[in-house]
Order: sequence, then C-alpha cells, then structure tokens
Amino acid sequence: MTEVPDFHVLALSGGGYRALYSATVLTELEAAMGRPIASHFDLVCGTSAGGLLALGLAADIPAVELKTLFEKQGSRIFGSRTWLRRALGFWLQAKHSSAGLREVLSERFRDKTVGDLKHRVLVPAVNYTTGRGQFFKTPHHQTFEFDHRMSLVDVAMATAAAPVYFPLARNNRGVFADGGLVGNAPGLFGLHEVRTFLAPKQDVRVRVLSIGTMTIGATLRGSASLDRGFGRWRGGLFDLVISAQESSVDYMLRQSLGDDYFQIDDKATPDQSRDVKELDRVTPGSTNTLRDRGMHAAQRTLGDPKFQPFRAHQAGAPTFFHGPNKNA
Repeated sequence: MTEVPDFHVLALSGGGYRALYSATVLTELEAAMGRPIASHFDLVCGTSAGGLLALGLAADIPAVELKTLFEKQGSRIFGSRTWLRRALGFWLQAKHSSAGLREVLSERFRDKTVGDLKHRVLVPAVNYTTGRGQFFKTPHHQTFEFDHRMSLVDVAMATAAAPVYFPLARNNRGVFADGGLVGNAPGLFGLHEVRTFLAPKQDVRVRVLSIGTMTIGATLRGSASLDRGFGRWRGGLFDLVISAQESSVDYMLRQSLGDDYFQIDDKATPDQSRDVKELDRVTPGSTNTLRDRGMHAAQRTLGDPKFQPFRAHQAGAPTFFHGPNKNA
C-alpha cells in the first residue's frame, strides 16, 4: 500500500511586540528538536511580526536570535515619534516611524533576498496600489518569477506596515499595508498553497502548526458608546480585524484538518492583559508576561502527543524554479 506523503506547514501569526511570545515558543521547540525548526516544515508562513519570524527562520537564523531581536530591539522598533507627533496621535500620522524597524531589519537581514532562502516561505501583505492581497513567496512554483528578487527587508516592511501604528511601506512593487488586513493567521493560506501549488491534484496529508501571539479578542464594554468615530476607534479597529480573522481561521482549520491541525496560543489573564493588550507596548511587564507564557506553552506542547508528528517530520529539499537557488 502506497504511503500518503505528508506536507507540514508552520503558520506564525502577527501581533506586534506580542510576537515575542511566538519567538519564545520557537526558541524552546528548536532547542528541544536539536536542529533548525524550519527543517521540520515544508512551508513556513508568517504575517506581520510573524512574517519577520518566518523570513528569519527560512534564512536559517536561530530562533533564539530572533527572540533576542524582539527583547533587545523592541524599543527601537516601536520607538515613538517626537512629542509633537505624539500629540497628533492617531489623527494625522502613524504612531511610530518605520525608521527603527527598517534599521533593525537591515542589521539582521543585510542584503539577503527571497531567492537566497533555502526553505519555502509565504508572507502575506496588502498591495495598496492594486487594492488586493499580495503573497510574497519563494520560487517554489514555475509561475513565481518575481518575488525572489525582493530583499527580505522590503518584504518584512510590507507585511508589518500596520495601519495607524506604522506608515505604509513602499518598494519597487508598489505601496503595501500590513498582511494582518488580509490574513493575520496564515495557516489557511498555507493549506491552500500546498493543495494548489506544491501538491495539486495529489492525495497528500497536510498538517498545520499554528503559533499565535496571545491575541486578545477585541470586545466592547457594555457601557461603551455605539456611535464611534475615528477618535474612538483608533488602534482598536485594527485589533478587531486581526482577532476576528484569527478566530475564523482557527475554526475553519479545525473543521478541515481535525487532529492534523495544532494551535499553540494562550489567553492572557485579566491582570496580564494590561501588559499585552497593545500591539506596541514594550515594557518590562509585557516582556516578562510574553516570555513566561511562551516558555510554558512550549513545555506544554512538547509533552502533547499530537505535537509528535511535527517533531518527527523532516522536510525534503525544496524545488526552486528561479533565482540563485534554482535547482529545476
């Protein structure tokens, strides 16, 4: 009897500084596995801050270094503007300049391109030039002829350009907004990618490991006004978009894949939610909460029998059709 091939997908959600939770989980899993975590997956997907992590893992950067990047450089990434621009708040300009994020990414990724990656990757963004979702990918299909030329910095800036928090990102492909607007939890995109491009019309088994960012469901207090202009919505609108998306994707993947879907995430306690509610809160309290909960989540995961197929899987060498790693 012919064995059905497995395709394993790693899906990393966006969540701003809360991605330190994801990075902590990845660090502990990678340490336990004893080799780069990307080598356990046939496709790595990541949105926004999760896209930064996905690109780093696909570039064979150790997860512990990505975790340290958030811990040590979080204040640079989410550095507020001058007092005058802070006074303008969310009204006329983004809360943060994108200069700090670009500097941190340039120091880490340097001049690497998507074509330099040795693991398949998919990173969502929104192309504000066309008004459509855009999915940056390694050249793992014959028709993917453009993205391999893009720098990792430009892709990361595009997927992380969160409305209200950061300015839009421009590169030679257009103007881009945060991938969280089209898919903050990219596991469904990963499933589609396997079934449409990696193994079309084939009998394959797809497993998806999703790692969240302690996303807090955006809710409304009973006493809150229902007549809400931009001054009342502010960053809450983007929070609502990503939390609603994540819950919908989680539901659909559980229905589609059953036990072949494994999600790692945690809900903050009422006290902890004060530390991690905002996407851009970088404080000792938020850092401790995200690291501590991420460490506990990794420990729980390693002891779960449903995680063992992901731990045992070793991805085969990918086929690339274009770029410096072309092998087909």
